Amino acid sequence: MLVYGDHYERCDPTQRVRGINRALETVERTGDGLQRHSLLLSATVETGQLVQGIADAAFAREQRDGRRPEIDALSVALAQMARALCRSWDSRFQDFAPLPRVETRADWPAEVELRVPEGFAYYGVYPEAYVEAARRLKLGAPARVIGIRSIGTTLGAVVAAALNAPLAMTVRPFGEPFDRRIALDAELEPALLDGDVHYVIVDEGPGQSGSSFGAVADWLTARGVPADRIAVIPSHRGVPGPAATEAWRSWWRSVQREVGDFGDAWAALVGEWSSALVGPLDEAPLDISGGAWREQRFATGADWPAVVPAWERRKFLLRARGDAFVAKFAGLGRSGEDKLAIARALHCEGFVPEPRGLAHGFLIERWYADASPLDPSEQPVREIARYIGTRARLLPAATASGASAAEVLEMARRNISLELGDEFARALDRWSTDDLDRRIVRVRTDNRLDRHEWLRTASGGLIKTDAVDHHQAHDLIGCQHVAWDCAGAIVEFELNQDQARQLVNLVGEWAGGSVDRPLLAFYRVAYLAVRLGQARLGASMVGDGSEQQRLAVRGDRYALELRHLVERCRSATRPESLVG
Repeated sequence: MLVYGDHYERCDPTQRVRGINRALETVERTGDGLQRHSLLLSATVETGQLVQGIADAAFAREQRDGRRPEIDALSVALAQMARALCRSWDSRFQDFAPLPRVETRADWPAEVELRVPEGFAYYGVYPEAYVEAARRLKLGAPARVIGIRSIGTTLGAVVAAALNAPLAMTVRPFGEPFDRRIALDAELEPALLDGDVHYVIVDEGPGQSGSSFGAVADWLTARGVPADRIAVIPSHRGVPGPAATEAWRSWWRSVQREVGDFGDAWAALVGEWSSALVGPLDEAPLDISGGAWREQRFATGADWPAVVPAWERRKFLLRARGDAFVAKFAGLGRSGEDKLAIARALHCEGFVPEPRGLAHGFLIERWYADASPLDPSEQPVREIARYIGTRARLLPAATASGASAAEVLEMARRNISLELGDEFARALDRWSTDDLDRRIVRVRTDNRLDRHEWLRTASGGLIKTDAVDHHQAHDLIGCQHVAWDCAGAIVEFELNQDQARQLVNLVGEWAGGSVDRPLLAFYRVAYLAVRLGQARLGASMVGDGSEQQRLAVRGDRYALELRHLVERCRSATRPESLVG
């Protein structure tokens, strides 16, 4: 099933450097404490992204990695920021090393492509946890750090700083997704292999195959580096996924590795970071990640909605001064700031819980303990329409911030073909992606209109939870036309034709323009296809039988509705007739 997608941003590197330098000036003007540390981390992440973008542009040109004049000075500045970050962390945010200013270069490309560092944006990967992991390694010689781009650019710099190692180098694995390789300049290769050193490979994974870590290890081993002189720092304790070979699994089990994760210290850290916003805590934070939040909202497990724990953001329930709050990972740097702004805008309209602020990547919101899930029979069409339409009006998005119609159509064809067969997938040939793309006016869509994400407060209001994340998630959808959320509401609330027509008309009124009907017809099929893919893939990722069953039931519902809708699509004379 096709579910995941990479997200990119194109930028002028000279303009980005100006922003980084302004951020560094702000860091220097800010007093001691967590806020300054968070600002420093944000500037470090931004710089790491820029190094990645320029290095990848050079790799695309040369088809191999190496030392490049256009990268070296920027990498040195990143290393200085990493050292400052380590000192700030070690001093409990009371001190930091001198900060550089980044110089622009005439030989930079006019535009580079920056990849979203998934761990920093979605999965709660913290450079400071890699600092701690690096210092737990048992190295037999001075460290030489190799970061795997993208996120390994920043993480490698931080690990090198923590180990007092020379400038980290980065590589871009390439080739088939489950069989990656690396290629280095003839000049860089002997420099990397020179001397008696202990190699430390840094990345976020391992993923489905572990092949990115494996590509670097293979390269080193083929050149005579002994196994006991290689160490790795991943972001989790898991093993490579089902696409890994047994040889790779065996290597992973034997290699020295330390995990870049705070482990048992998470709750204490989040409580410490959050106290400036909510006050002294009444008790230790309660970890409600991985679906554990359901225990707080539903009377019995029989009522629990399906979740995939690996896709859930880390979150904690906080109690302070008799009040309750939830701290949920929103993203480091710009990602978290953007989501705080969205939460504030939606709260002003009464749609989401009150946001108290950001605590080092965690969005702190009020927790409505007296709110309850919607009754299964409740169909709050008018309230949902007001939310979708107002959100679209308030939150426009950049043109390139979501999947194109062609990418969405490819996903739908693949998932439908796998579930229902090629004959059903061919019914999607009626849509012209060029025509669909012309119709899309992108907004920061909610993308997750599930019934269980709505709460009825004690005062009777309807609150949308989890409203700031899914337009920028590790799936391929991203920001779409407002019709995407209309499709989501129609599917998740199983609206009949009259209710669907009412929803669409009301959304248009609140959004300030009518909803595109042909686009909505396409989105209804595509929404079901991606949610089906998520349910099927999710079921293959969880080990708990009850969770597998919940995901199977959810997937079966999407598959049945998708079958009926595609059958109607095959016989309909006009696509828009699918929405009444």
